Amino acid sequence: MATRSSSRLSSLRVKAEQDPTTTTKTTTTSSTRGTRKTIVKNEDGEPDAETLARLKLEVDEHRKALAADAKKQRASMKRDITAMNVSSLPASAAAASTSTSTSNGGGGGVKKSKFATKEPVGWEVTLDRLREFRLQNPAPVDTMGCERLAEVGDHIPPEVSRYQTLVALMLSSQTKDTVTSVAVRRLQKELKGGLTIQSILDVPSEELNTIIGAVGFHNKKTIYLKQVAEICRVQYNGDIPDTAEALIALPGVGPKMAYLTLQCAWNKNLGIGVDVHVHRIANRLGWVKTEKDGPEGTREALQSWLPKEHWREINHIMVGFGQVLCLPRGPRCAACPVQERCPSATGITKHQKKKMVLEAAIKEEREEAFGEVEIHAVHTKTEDEADDKEVVKKEKEEAGAAKVKNEVVEGDSSPYFAQDAGSVKVKEEEESGVMASSSEVNGSKVSQLKDTSQLEKESADIEDLIP
Repeated sequence: MATRSSSRLSSLRVKAEQDPTTTTKTTTTSSTRGTRKTIVKNEDGEPDAETLARLKLEVDEHRKALAADAKKQRASMKRDITAMNVSSLPASAAAASTSTSTSNGGGGGVKKSKFATKEPVGWEVTLDRLREFRLQNPAPVDTMGCERLAEVGDHIPPEVSRYQTLVALMLSSQTKDTVTSVAVRRLQKELKGGLTIQSILDVPSEELNTIIGAVGFHNKKTIYLKQVAEICRVQYNGDIPDTAEALIALPGVGPKMAYLTLQCAWNKNLGIGVDVHVHRIANRLGWVKTEKDGPEGTREALQSWLPKEHWREINHIMVGFGQVLCLPRGPRCAACPVQERCPSATGITKHQKKKMVLEAAIKEEREEAFGEVEIHAVHTKTEDEADDKEVVKKEKEEAGAAKVKNEVVEGDSSPYFAQDAGSVKVKEEEESGVMASSSEVNGSKVSQLKDTSQLEKESADIEDLIP
């Protein structure tokens, strides 16, 4: 070893003598963690540039290894804490927590979706307007939606109702609600024993295909219904799965059907059921930007910011809204309650949209700041208008009564008026007698009315005297 080092030093000296610009270098060896490393130093005793670069690289690798170890330790601690929290919860809550974590990526923590987006500004106002519109405008989903097709009652076992909900959702794919409703009602009526797992297994495939022949892709759905019925009978004891993963694993069942089944059949709100209507409207409103990523991308994007209490109602609101107003082709933007808030609205200019947004904002601020004052003013105004109307009505009634008393209406059948001239004269004499008698009772004297012809003559003489 010494011979090798001395020979290297002698070669360095020779090279230095030949090239004056060459710096004399010395080498030392050091041992770190059992490995021998060579550090080249110059005549000043400092490592050269190549050695410094290598050492820096080694330090960086060491730091990365330490950071990776720390990350693993934190993940392990997080899993342990999650397991401790779940174990302290009731059985039902623990199952829901486990299902939620696994549906979002599992591993003990919530995995952030690549479709996650920021919360859009003013989405609460938009959702409130859509909800109000849906309350005033019914849609086919309100009466023929899949959640309303299952039979319920004391004579229907709960597992049968749950299975019928799943079947309705399976048939609804690529099919309108009106057609799905008819197919489900036919199954409930025509199958022996009604729509149950056993009846689906017993009915011949050809007959089943004929009954559901109106729905889209009925040939494949016939096969799926048979397979799902067998799985539910064997693996789930005549019931349907109660987790999203198990439902999605069934033939012909996708994420939308799975989450809607959990909501309607099991009353579990673990995800948003996104169909073509929700996917289309959410992108048109600018709530998400997943037009090319499909309904599943829209679901993950919505769930990243929409509060969980709205996950169930958002499907019902947007499906009905898409059926009657926000159509796939030719949306009726002119009648839309949120057209000024929708970046995809057609038929209005940018200037009009800006003006509508400004007016809506001013209206909202005014209602918040002066709501009580305006309400009081409206009530006061209404009361004053009511009083004025009463006064006018009373004056009209008094004027009408006076006019009735002073005029004789010909041909009136009322007993108050006479029917001919003779009866009119008799009636006037009777009234005069009554007035005279009443005056005498009060101790006053009232002169008798003169004859009508005499009064007309006197009035004519007076008019002649007027120049």
